[in-house]
Amino acid sequence: MRRFSLLFSFMLCFISVFAYGEMLTIDDYLYRVVKNNSDLKSILASINAVKGKLAEIERVYAYTLSAQASYSDDKSGRPYSQLNEVSNWNYSTSVNKQFVTGTQFSLGINGSYGTYDYVPESFGKGDPHYNVSDISPFVRLQQSLWKDINGGSTKAGIYKQKANAKSALYLLEYKKQKLLLDARTAYWNLSYTRTVIDFRKVSFDRKKKLLDWNQRRYEMDLAERSDLLQSQAAVKSGELNLKLAYEDENRANRAFNQFLNIKDDKLRYDVEKFEDKGNSFKIDRTLTKKGARADVLAALEDVNTALYDQAVSQKSRSADLVLEGKYSLNGVEQSSGESFDHLKNGDRPSYSLSLKYTLPLDFKLRKAIDKGYEAAKVSAQTTAESAVVKENNDWIQLLDNWDNARIRMELAVEVEKIQKQRYEEDRNLLKRGRTTTYMVLQSEDDLDAATLNVFKSILELIQINEQAKAFYSGVGEVLQILKERIQGI
Repeated sequence: MRRFSLLFSFMLCFISVFAYGEMLTIDDYLYRVVKNNSDLKSILASINAVKGKLAEIERVYAYTLSAQASYSDDKSGRPYSQLNEVSNWNYSTSVNKQFVTGTQFSLGINGSYGTYDYVPESFGKGDPHYNVSDISPFVRLQQSLWKDINGGSTKAGIYKQKANAKSALYLLEYKKQKLLLDARTAYWNLSYTRTVIDFRKVSFDRKKKLLDWNQRRYEMDLAERSDLLQSQAAVKSGELNLKLAYEDENRANRAFNQFLNIKDDKLRYDVEKFEDKGNSFKIDRTLTKKGARADVLAALEDVNTALYDQAVSQKSRSADLVLEGKYSLNGVEQSSGESFDHLKNGDRPSYSLSLKYTLPLDFKLRKAIDKGYEAAKVSAQTTAESAVVKENNDWIQLLDNWDNARIRMELAVEVEKIQKQRYEEDRNLLKRGRTTTYMVLQSEDDLDAATLNVFKSILELIQINEQAKAFYSGVGEVLQILKERIQGI
């Protein structure tokens, strides 16, 4: 029995010395998670994709260049026509822009070059071939007087797309926050299991020393065999608890490595001592809410999407009156070879004004369509209201959990102190023969349970604190800190 205990102790020492490798702080760990975790990379890529699409929405106000050209050749030779053939080139180019007022602006040039081949008899002795060319710079303005006055229809479409993109961003942000929270939880769970292992080793050593003491006393006929058997059972129980602790540590280490995309479950990093966090909670005794949860922000953006979607639909089905004006520097055709000097005097400009009215005639469908958009708006508003209430309740519950966990930790620490005093007292009584091995082992088990309760209380406080930081520190704040750290490295 003693030989086996020595072998088991040697194995524990070997594991404790060679099991852990490089030290990773919580910040180091999260930095590697951001760099290596495939799920997080996918989320960040999706966020960048949505941001790119969000920037694309503003393209409606960007300058555009348009150009076109056409060629026609007509040899139809219609009866009673003096023309044998007409060939013509037409071309145009313009720079276009839409302003936030809804005004559409175009600045460009229209041009043409044509050849007219007349029937010789119609010209007598003249040349039947006649060339005509024309270049006409122009400015065109178009403004909706109802539907898109002050850019109303265009802005509603843009705001709808922005709200939809923001909702997607907030949901991705919430997904990212949950993943980082799970990574932090995995880190502290690993630290917790290793602390439990260290504690189980100390507990096992206490039980082994008591067994050795009872073994010597039994050999000297100073102790009953029941005391020896009780000590042997306690040592076996300690070995079992230690084995279970190592099994928990293996599972926690596997989860820890999973967030780093490491398949080797034998790779073990050293981590911070989670008990040190308990001391910080004695100073930082409150939780702070810096912003709304990302899923709530997404629900609020869904309301905006529904509102703008309804507005876009209503404008698309409404009547419109469009005013268009065009000013052309040269509005009269001229034959090739004519002088362009008169254009300098501005005696050939032209302008035009037009007014266009449109009215969709789907009157019967409008009520059904309006009901659908109204129902979508009500659904989004109801969902957002529910999300706001739930988030408020979750925050209140989180504060309650925090206060209760702090009180439980303080009580657990007091209980542990008392159990230590009781254990020391029972050990002294046992040495003087005034109590039994059973009573000492019972007080030791109670001390173990009290110490584990302290550990669990600290771990619970860590989990609550991490949850508050993950979801209520403001959208993007956690990732921004990590980005700054990455840039610094």
